[in-house]
Amino acid sequence: MKKWLKTLIGITVTIIFLATGIFSYSYLMLQSNLPEYEGEESVAGLETGVEVFRDNHAIPYIYANSRFDAAFSTGYLHAQERMFQMDVMRRAGAGRLSEIFGTKTVNFDKMFRTLQIGAVAEKAVASLEDDTKKMLEAYANGINEYLRLHPDKLGVEFDVLDYAQEEWTIEHSLIISKLLAWELNISWWVDVSFSNLLQKLGESKLRDILPDFPENAPTIIPGNVKSFSKIKTDFIQLDKDFREFIGFTGTHIGSNNWVAGSTRSESGKPVIANDPHLSFQVPGKWYFVSVNSPEWNVTGFTLPGVPFVIIGKNNSISWVVTNVMADDADFYAETLDDNKLKYQLDNNWEKLSIVNDTIQVKDSQPVEMIIRKTHRGPIISNIHNYSFSDEEGTYKRANLSMRWTALEFHNDVNSIYKINKSSNWKEFKSALSKYSAPGQNFVFADSSNIGYVCAAKLPKRYSNSPTFVYDGKYSSSDWNGFVKFSEMPKFYNPKKGYIASANNKAVKNFNYHISNLWEPASRINRIRELLDSKEKHSVKDFKDYQNDFYSDYAKEITKYILKAFKNINIKDENLNRALEQISRWNFVMEKENQAPAIYEVFFNQLLRNIFLDEMGEKLFNDYVFIANVPYRTVQKLLAEKYSSWFDNVSTEDYETRDEIIRKSMVDALAYLEKNVSPEIAEWQWGRIHKVKFKHLFSGENALIDDIINVGPFEIGGSGTTIFNTEYSLSKPYQNKLGPSMRYIFDFAEKDIIEMILPTGQSGHFLSEHYSDMTNDWLNGKYYKVNTNENFVKNSDYKKLVLIAE
Repeated sequence: MKKWLKTLIGITVTIIFLATGIFSYSYLMLQSNLPEYEGEESVAGLETGVEVFRDNHAIPYIYANSRFDAAFSTGYLHAQERMFQMDVMRRAGAGRLSEIFGTKTVNFDKMFRTLQIGAVAEKAVASLEDDTKKMLEAYANGINEYLRLHPDKLGVEFDVLDYAQEEWTIEHSLIISKLLAWELNISWWVDVSFSNLLQKLGESKLRDILPDFPENAPTIIPGNVKSFSKIKTDFIQLDKDFREFIGFTGTHIGSNNWVAGSTRSESGKPVIANDPHLSFQVPGKWYFVSVNSPEWNVTGFTLPGVPFVIIGKNNSISWVVTNVMADDADFYAETLDDNKLKYQLDNNWEKLSIVNDTIQVKDSQPVEMIIRKTHRGPIISNIHNYSFSDEEGTYKRANLSMRWTALEFHNDVNSIYKINKSSNWKEFKSALSKYSAPGQNFVFADSSNIGYVCAAKLPKRYSNSPTFVYDGKYSSSDWNGFVKFSEMPKFYNPKKGYIASANNKAVKNFNYHISNLWEPASRINRIRELLDSKEKHSVKDFKDYQNDFYSDYAKEITKYILKAFKNINIKDENLNRALEQISRWNFVMEKENQAPAIYEVFFNQLLRNIFLDEMGEKLFNDYVFIANVPYRTVQKLLAEKYSSWFDNVSTEDYETRDEIIRKSMVDALAYLEKNVSPEIAEWQWGRIHKVKFKHLFSGENALIDDIINVGPFEIGGSGTTIFNTEYSLSKPYQNKLGPSMRYIFDFAEKDIIEMILPTGQSGHFLSEHYSDMTNDWLNGKYYKVNTNENFVKNSDYKKLVLIAE
């Protein structure tokens, strides 16, 4: 062997050994960051000792001698598994992301500093009931004790970003609850977006595409909006960017919940179910826990950063939630003086509240900002770096203030804690009497009864259909108080024997405006169809229902497709075969089937062919951002047949509905032939519709992405199926949002809960519990949680004992 070859081999072998050694050392170092599930730890802050058992999926069963020790232990466990997630969320809500991420998050910090969520949380502490406050203090003490004892076991993310952890406070828990309200709040989008569209398109064009759900009166389009200064959508774009950064993608922010009463269940006891639809990320939104103490016994899903169970059960009741879609935010075009010190109101000049603030920025200079507020709320139109000209030339922008109930009421954490301790319907209702945001449809059950409460703080307005920016010059634009809790929709033990909600209008007749952002009826129609399909239902039935991929919406739209091609001479073989596929389709969005892919790509092409020529790319993307709006609008337009929106303004001919449908199908086939395969046999829906659970650091490095992300996986469904697998209508077809957990509980088996998470309990990417539930979640399987104390303590679960110092 030649000398140079020997040298090359030697160098190569050396490099391999060094690389292997470095990798092994790094892996062991990262493994040492993982939390301990077994043993004994002496901790300060406990009244007495606590036992924590963890099952095969790292679900903890806490046994404590007081509720405060139980809250302490919950904080300790949250810090063990989700500290980085919790820290990012509290920083986001407080406008402090730039301290660790640098200049790229400055505008996000400006947004939340302007909303003043951090300041609101500080004020909210004073409104906490004494017991709630003590529980939050105990919870914070548990987090801080873990930080003190295990500063090296918080997660590798802290090392990557190179910053020290801060103590947890009560305010941080309140910030996180407000941030959840912000994530679920989409009502603000309508006012700004539709006012912008009105100014650009005019009333006659806009009226056809309003999400019209008249409740007590038709939607009124105010003429003065056109006279306002330009209403720009920069605020919408900024919030889109924030949601993309933080992982709040997807806008079918809803859920399904239902309950079958004793007469409608096979077991003879109520059976209740829930699967909240939230953005997909890893770690996931929820952390499941079972808490056992003399004064606080509760099992279910917690939000890391808050100790109380948001969805779950105690020894007497169970409760589940869906988004009300409440319109609890409004915008006002304010008239400011030249110095921006005052604003006009009823022919008077009122002083603005002005706060100077500073954002600390990693590796850069601090950013100074000024926050201006009217009596309604903060002026949000100077958050983004506006440009002062657009395609129409120089313009003067409108100064928009925002009023949102979540910035005014602070009883939500109190309410959730009271629910945790409720033992009957009366106590449950009382717990919700002061709940405000995010507005939720609470469905209730105990061993014999079922009930429903619409819990939200609904503003009373002089205009009953508030879809546009108000004129801030007049106090008549202000809210006129709030709907009393006694007047909010409720029902108890309805005759039909079940209750269901899926972000739909829950009651036909109601004296006040709730929303015009209801989801399309596809999911609730299917849920009711299934619940009406048989007299009695089982846990197994509920599992099947939660994993149902049938689309009532697709069934309706497909009728128009087939009608548009009736008696048309078709020469293209793939087009003939595609039409044959959807004509024989059962409207189940299976990932293995070609028909869903043909239909969904057609639908996206239809959206573009209807709206893009008149809106342009930016307006179009703004319009389809909240997906339920275009879904409902398309239904409305197709039923009308002759809407001017079908005509392509860039052509000389006048296009009809059926011509646009046929063009959209041809465009869909061209897309599939180019991006999937020339062969229709290879157009399975799952090939283009996939789900990936992304870490916050995703996208920084392809090799690292393979470690920190989970997926991608082919998946069925759509935004109109009970198993919601929404994708962005402006960037199809990656699944962005869906069931953030599944929960089923039958009161006939009081110790058994059927549940599943999309990923796992742990936020540590090297943990075996980072994604150990994913395959079961994808395949419609569940994990059976047994909360019986004897069962838990006699199982081979890992046991951690926290000893009071």
